[in-house]
This record gives sequence, C-alpha cells and structure tokens, in this order.
Amino acid sequence: MTRRFTLALTFFIAAVTLILGSVPSAFANTTCTGVMNGAVSSTIPDFSGLNAQSTLSGNVTVPSGASCTLMFYNITGNIQAGNGSSVTLEYVNVTGNVQVTGGSLLVNAYNEPSSIGGNVQATSCSSALLEGNVTVNGNVQITACTGSGPNGFQGPGIAVKGNFQCTSNSGGCEAWLGNVSGNVQLEGNGSGGPTDVSLDTIGGNLQCQNTPATTHAHGYSWVTGNSQGQCAGFSTNTTKIGGSVTPAASCATLASLGNFPVPNTTITSAVDTAASGTLPERCIINGYVNRRISAVDACEYQDGFQIQLPLPAAWGGRFMFQGGGGTEGSVPTATGTDSGSAGSNFGIINGYAVASQDGGHENSQQTAALCPNGKGNPSEEFYLDPMSTIDQAYQSIEVTVLNAKYLIGQYYGNSANYSYWVGCSTGGRQGMAMSETFPQFFDGIVAGDPVYDLESITLGGGVWGVEQILNAYNTAVPALPQPPATVTEPGPLAPEPIIYAAFPTSDQALFETALLQTCDPLDGVSDGVIDNLPACKAAFNPMTATYVSGGTTYNLSCGSGPKTPTCLSVSQIQAAMNINQGPRTASGQTIQVPAGAAAEDHSDNTIPGYLFDGGWMTTVGVPTRTIGTPTTAGGALGLGQFPYLSISPPNPSENTLTFNFNSPADLAMLNPSTPIVTNSTSLDINKFINYGHKIIWYHGLSDPGPPVLGTIAYYTGMANQHGGLAAAQSFSRLYGVPNMDHCTGGATTDQFDMLTPLMQWVENGTAPGPVTAKGVNFNSTTYQVSFVAGAPDNAPTTRSRPLCPYPEEPRFTGSTTNGGINGAPIATNPSDLANPANYTCVPGAPLE
Repeated sequence: MTRRFTLALTFFIAAVTLILGSVPSAFANTTCTGVMNGAVSSTIPDFSGLNAQSTLSGNVTVPSGASCTLMFYNITGNIQAGNGSSVTLEYVNVTGNVQVTGGSLLVNAYNEPSSIGGNVQATSCSSALLEGNVTVNGNVQITACTGSGPNGFQGPGIAVKGNFQCTSNSGGCEAWLGNVSGNVQLEGNGSGGPTDVSLDTIGGNLQCQNTPATTHAHGYSWVTGNSQGQCAGFSTNTTKIGGSVTPAASCATLASLGNFPVPNTTITSAVDTAASGTLPERCIINGYVNRRISAVDACEYQDGFQIQLPLPAAWGGRFMFQGGGGTEGSVPTATGTDSGSAGSNFGIINGYAVASQDGGHENSQQTAALCPNGKGNPSEEFYLDPMSTIDQAYQSIEVTVLNAKYLIGQYYGNSANYSYWVGCSTGGRQGMAMSETFPQFFDGIVAGDPVYDLESITLGGGVWGVEQILNAYNTAVPALPQPPATVTEPGPLAPEPIIYAAFPTSDQALFETALLQTCDPLDGVSDGVIDNLPACKAAFNPMTATYVSGGTTYNLSCGSGPKTPTCLSVSQIQAAMNINQGPRTASGQTIQVPAGAAAEDHSDNTIPGYLFDGGWMTTVGVPTRTIGTPTTAGGALGLGQFPYLSISPPNPSENTLTFNFNSPADLAMLNPSTPIVTNSTSLDINKFINYGHKIIWYHGLSDPGPPVLGTIAYYTGMANQHGGLAAAQSFSRLYGVPNMDHCTGGATTDQFDMLTPLMQWVENGTAPGPVTAKGVNFNSTTYQVSFVAGAPDNAPTTRSRPLCPYPEEPRFTGSTTNGGINGAPIATNPSDLANPANYTCVPGAPLE
C-alpha cells in the first residue's frame, strides 16, 4: 500500500515543481503572518498561464496569536506555530515537521495535493484537521486540543505512513477515508463532537475508547491488525462497506440522500428509466464529487459518475465497475461493457448494478472559452493539473466505487454480495491499479490490454515506432516528397507528418504474406493464425524470408537491388524489425523509463517490442497504426500525449519526433514519476491475494498500443513473487488473443466473455480453463492478403476457438491435408476451424 504514499510525495516534489518549471527560492527562515501565496507564473514555453510553486529554504515560524496561510510553496524545513496561532496550508509540500501548539491547523488539499515529509503534531490546539490529498511520511498526533474541532483527517487521499493518534481532545476526532500504515488510536476524546472512524485502510491495530462512543457512520474499515475497544466489529475483510438498511422508497429519493461516504458528493439526477430495446427498466443516477476550479490552470474539474441499478426483482446481488478508455474525459453510459466485444450492455442485462466515471475531468470543460489557461488539447489538458492527474490515475474510481456501493445499499437495502471490475486499455490499467492500491474494493478483476506503463507505451508504440517509419520515408529510393505533408494538431502541438508512402498497403501485404507463410504452419495447420509464437520467433527473419505468389517464390527483401512491387527495401524491413525489438540506443542497449521504476517492487521498466503475431501487418496490426493512412499521421497512441505526460517539464510545443533515444539529455527529460504509472506497475498484490480475490488478464497478441510482451513481463514478474507461474494460477490467469488489435478488432476471435468465468471462480471456486471466443473477420480484406490457409482460400470467415491460459497454446486437433502454400497443412474440412471442440490447449514455451 506504500505505493500510494510514494505517489503523493514523489509526484508532488519531483513532478509538480518540475512539471511547472523552475521557481524562485528564499534562503532564510521565514516568519509567516497573514497570507503568503507563492504562486508564480510558469517559465516554461507555452505555460505562461499556469501557476507554479515557489520554494522557501529553511523553517517557517508562525508567532503566537498570528494567522498564517501558506499557498503554493515547497518548504525545505519545518513549520512551527505558537500559542493561539492559526495555520492553513494549501498546495504546500513540507520537507520536515509541522508542529502547532495551542493554535489551529488546517491542511486543505481538496483543490491540490499537499505533503509533509516528517511528522504532524498538534498539542493543546483549538483544532487540527487534514482534508483531501495529504501525505504524511511520519506520524500524526493530535492531543489535548481544547476546541470543539474538527480534529483528525477527512479524505479521500489521506496517506499516513506512520501512526495516527488522536487522544484526550475536548472535541471528537474523525478518521475518515484514509490510509494509515501503522496503528490508529482514538481515545479519550470528549463530547464536543463525534468521534468516528470510517472507510480506512489500516496496516496495524485500531484502538477506540471515547465518550460518546465511537461510531463508523460512513462504513467499515479494512484493518490488518486487531480492532479493539469500541471499534471492535468496525473492520471487514469483504468488499462491502455497510450492512442492511431500510430500502429507499423510490429511485428519485436517492437524489436527496445525505451521509455519503465521500465528502463533496452531489447527486444531479436519479431517474427511473423505462425499458427500451434489450435494456431493462432501471434507476439511473448521475453525480459528481469535488467540483472545483484548478488553482494551477484555472480549468474546471470534478469526478463525474453514473450508476445504473436494475429493479430490485432483477438484481442478482452483484456490482460491476465499467472501466474507462483513452484519457477518458466523459462519463460512459453505465450499462456494463464486458470483455472483448461480447456485449456492450452485458452488466445491466444480466442483473448487475453498474458504475462508470469520467477520469476526473470533462473534455468539454477544457475548451478555450471555459478553460482560459488551457493549452490547446482538451484530452491532455488535465495532465497539467496535479489533482486531476491523481483523479485519472485512481481517485475518480475510488470515490465512485464508494458512492456506488452506498447507493446500492440504500436502494436495495443490502450491500452487493460481490464486486467486479471489467475494463480494457485504460480500464485494464485501472483494474491493475485497483489490485495494487485498493485491493479491498473488488472480489474479481478483468484487466484487458492494460496500458499499465503509459510512459513506456508512448515511447515505444508511439515515438519510436513513428521514428522508424519516418526514417524509411526519408531514406526511400526513389526519394519521396520532402518534407512530407503534415496534419495540424491542436496547438501548440507540432504538426505531424504523413508517412504512409513509406509503407503503403501493398507493401504491408508483402510483409504479412511472408510472415504467415513462414509461421502459420508451425502449429500444425495453416489457418491464418500463428499459434506457436516461440517457433515463429526462431523461424522468421524478415531480411531472409521468402514468400510464394502465383507459383513463384520471391525474396521479401530487395537486398541491394531497387525497390520493386514484389519486394521491400532494406530500410522498410529494418523499420519493421526495429519496431519488433523495441527501442534501442545506437549501441544496442534497451531503454528503461524512469516512471516505470518509481513504484515499490516495480515490474520491468524496459520498453518492450511487439511480437510478430499473425495480425502483425493486417489492417489493424502493429505498424499500421504507426504508419497511418494516406491522409492521417501515424502514431495514434503516443505522439500527442508524450509532451504532456512523458517529459518533465511538459511542453506541448515540443516536436515529439525530434526525441533522440541516443541522447542522454533527451532521456533525462523523461518524467521521473507520475501516478498514472506508479499505481499500476507494482508486482506486489499480496493484500489482493490474501483477501482471496481473483484477477484475469487478456491481451491481443497483435495489439499495436500496449505490447503484449509488457503484460507478459508483468504477469511473469508478479507470478515469480508468488511462487511462480503454476502457483499464480490459484489467483490469476492471462489469456493471449491471437491476431487481435487493441481490445477488439482484426482477423481474430474478439468476442468472448471473461466476466462469467471470473464470477464462477470467485463465487464457486471453479477456476477458469480455456475460454471460447468467436470472430467474424477472417477474410482477405482484413488480412490485406489474398489468401489465409491456401490458394484458393478455404478457411471460414467466422471462427470459434478457445483462448488458452498462458503459457498454454491452442492446437487444432481436426483432420489436416497438405494442400496449402508450399505443401503446408490445411484443414481437411474447413468448417472444423469454426468448432472449438476441434482444439485443445497444450503446454507452451514462455514468451519474452
């Protein structure tokens, strides 16, 4: 759980200060009276409208009786306040301790996060409260305070790495929505206000004894140690946050509820919605949490959410969270999209209560009119605001989960018996973040094609890949028009080149033809699917590969000869091979991304390449996204995002395609830490496992975005920490989907249901084996070649076949005939390829 704490401190100091530019420093101790606002205009090009923090080097003293408000500062020393003083901190990072004696303390971090590197101590104060995203590296002690409060902490976003002690105060003390690594002690607090402990994750013991008695008004906590005294029974090992209540009178009454588990929650509508089409009658609730105007970029942000609840008679007692996609930026309709393309309304149709959220921002609010300091790209703007980056990383999900579970309990009168996460792409990353950072939320997780190390993907799948095709464009013989045509991106992003002419469809088809003819038969049948990738890796060298067309054998490479319609230039083949192996320096060294190493027990942060899978250069394959089209630029993933997310400080006007993988200076520009990466790259999911929860990954083997090799590396590393691949099968599965694009698409079986086998595993203990999948696009158009399994093509365009748990591989067991290209085996009865009974899963070699 310390990964979340690391986020809060590392991101604030390494990212916040660096993200927004160099700032002035003072080199003497400071006395604070009144308001001190350290906000300065960023000195980074194109960022003049953004506010950055200043630095105070030394200690800050607040005299007795004085009032001090500190905003937008990094403070390298301690803060000490005297008797009768009042201290307010907003968007402040303190290296040392904060000590208030006889005064009041408020750390207000709902707008932007704050951190304290040492301890927080408030003694004989009038009140002391931490609220919002506050990280404390040491202990928090609030004792003998004489006012009525409020005292304690109120999240979401509280992270205390030491102990939390709130004792002998005249008023009550609250510990609400926090993550405390050590012990929590709430004792001797009086009647000036209630003492409550709710929805906390506590690594040690919880001890309570107060008058009046301690409550847990907002829900149970998750306590690793013992819950003692008045707090006995306040802890749970389930995914539930509350018990039975009197059900709401109607859907509409949910709009007027109070006592939400998350502060700053607003319900905008709760409407009973009539059945339509395949959708049942249901209650649809919309709302948001923590609407605010950013103090950094003056844009409006909030955590928007939607929750759809089947009628009580149709509810199966289950909750499903529908993961997001891309950089999000709007609230999806919460009907419960299942894995693959098995059904966009799967959840609500099958009696699940479903929730979705917007990632903490609405792109429609990041327009120039509504966001005066916006930087031109609404889908990336939120990266410039630290709080919104945290929201997109995990917190928008956290608050939506808790509010959804509360509303479920209020509507039905009981909590959901089981909670599930299903998501692909960004939703896959979010599922991994839940297993690592919030292991108590979901009984089961489906994480598809996860972009879990987004910095790595923007570099490998975006920048590196496009640079390779651009090099083939620039070195083409005969020469192509220079400079290449460009497409305009939202300012101040640089225009992007149209480089399709370097590798047009006809040339892509040559590569795909040679790949399939070499590798497709290696699994025993030539059917347009490569099911023996280790053998393919050993057998296929594009520089020496051949292919047969019209009875004639051709070399794929033109060698030293001129480019012709039947061969590829050496520069074209080298570009494809470079994309296959992943980024390298000129000396052949792999590239590691620093953000991928920021989490504790992090996965391998080397940027991986892309497998030569059967969909490699089809209409949805790996290089085709990088190549683009005759009218669009390549690099759909990465180029626009890179200058916002992956370099520090960000600079949208940076020309991404000038990034030099051989330059130490350019590599030093990479962002050292971001919560978008930190919360999904740890191999430590011990708490998730100890709760008995289950996780299923799936990944398209021809995914042109997040490479499957990255997910395999994570899965292998995670498994090695838990006894190896065989032992990891007790709580996890990974399924590769041959030929599949990013989450869906291609000549592939992309229609499958991972949620049902996950549910059966969680609820009945039935571990999943092969999962049947269907596909309808096994045709020459999708492949970009004129054959699939022979000449003429005799394979069906619609298939059903099993997906096998890694490292197993599918094998065709039907009858074959040596009638394909070069005598390759093909199915004697083509219809057998559409019957999953004609396949079996066999042991396979691990991929790397």
